[in-house]
Amino acid sequence: MNPIVRLVFFNPIMNYAVWSIRRYVRRIANLVPAGATLLDVGAGECQYKPFFAHTRYRSTDWCGTTDHHRYSAGIDYICPADDLPLENADVDYVLCTQVLEHVRYPEKVIQELARVLKPGGLLFLTVPQSWQEHEQPYDYHRFTRFALQAYADDHGFDVVEIRPQGGRFLVIGFFLAWSLPTLFKNAFGQAGFLFAVVVFYPLNFLLALLFFLLDPLDRKREFTMNYECIFRRK
Repeated sequence: MNPIVRLVFFNPIMNYAVWSIRRYVRRIANLVPAGATLLDVGAGECQYKPFFAHTRYRSTDWCGTTDHHRYSAGIDYICPADDLPLENADVDYVLCTQVLEHVRYPEKVIQELARVLKPGGLLFLTVPQSWQEHEQPYDYHRFTRFALQAYADDHGFDVVEIRPQGGRFLVIGFFLAWSLPTLFKNAFGQAGFLFAVVVFYPLNFLLALLFFLLDPLDRKREFTMNYECIFRRK
């Protein structure tokens, strides 16, 4: 991706969700020792592989089910997330980011990730709570912290952490800032989207900035963009 595009759009003001997931992956990469085996489940284009250059990185994805997923380059195992071609207790760490909303039965995926993890191994997981439908029709779920705790309890994990990525003001600011470009895209396609991004960018940036600055006022954070989790296999 063009560095200027990334700087403008994938910063904490305009796109906190993407920025915060990358921040989380950078953080957890430091928890994985050199030479450990890490399995990236639902890896897509393996965008996080560079963070794990010090590990034995392996990737899985279903591939080919939607236009968004018509790729397989770099994927080690083309398979569904609830049926991994790995032995029991085969990997030290698992990374699974923004995948569970796209599977019919998330609990089956969590069970499978527990199966392939060694005892004491860590599962690094992110899931959305607030997001528009995407990769239709393969978009089934949104999650609460209580669902995540229940998945851990039911499938042999101890919860190390479940953290919200932002609060209600960040959610409101994000959707306000991107509403006009999205409406233009729905009406006029990608050209309309780009037109609205350019024309309304100053206004949208100021809106997003205002709500970004207000977000610390939300102490409870029951309304968030995503949850980032670390579970330990018992």
